[in-house]
Amino acid sequence: MLESLGEGLWRPGDFARGPFGGVQGGVVTSIMVAEIERSVTTGLRPLAVRADFLRPTALDQTLKVTVRPVRVGRRIALYDASLAVEGAVTARCTMTFIAETSIETLEADYSSDPAPPAIDPQKLPSRSVAAPHAHPSLMDILDPRIAPDGSVWFRWTRSLLPDVSAFAAVLPPADTLHGMARPGLPGPAPVAGYPNADLSVHFTRAPRGEWIGVRPVTRWQKCGAGLGFGDLVDGSGAFGHATMSVVLLPK
Repeated sequence: MLESLGEGLWRPGDFARGPFGGVQGGVVTSIMVAEIERSVTTGLRPLAVRADFLRPTALDQTLKVTVRPVRVGRRIALYDASLAVEGAVTARCTMTFIAETSIETLEADYSSDPAPPAIDPQKLPSRSVAAPHAHPSLMDILDPRIAPDGSVWFRWTRSLLPDVSAFAAVLPPADTLHGMARPGLPGPAPVAGYPNADLSVHFTRAPRGEWIGVRPVTRWQKCGAGLGFGDLVDGSGAFGHATMSVVLLPK
């Protein structure tokens, strides 16, 4: 799906395509995250990722990722990355890492909200999600399953990136949440398009297992602004949260 050419260069394949053409935003973010992770000091793990999508990223071009360390401390490290096509930056990313340490005064892992219901995605019916174009796309290599509680579960049927981390593999499914709970379902959307301008993901722990669940929530306003957000879950419960701003395009 994606070929690493070395020295920050990447060549996307057909399955990197998003619903509206070009490289899907979560895939764009995963490429930048993969390059940042190569630069990070051993012992740090991802805490947060934020990507801004400045313009569409072409599918048939070589992509160049540039990474810059911003701050590298004992507990917290911050890195910036940008992705360019023929010298024009199409996306940028900031990634925060944390060095984990045991908190002896905390009796157990804590969450103020109730745990999500236990779901076995393997027992849910598979659902095909077709892109509005006739070309191969990311959804052709993700196996989506919709649960009765509205959560959407994904499993990769082909590898996203060479030697992809569990954190990077979460980002493309997270980038679908604004379409999984949009108005008009199961029919067409009431707008011409609904691209997200950014994607933010926060991790409380590393994802576990092959299934990635998204519990999507959307809020669309008649002024043309929208919001998508939701918990990210696996078989052990919630491990993170994703948020994105959405731009609604009139018909």
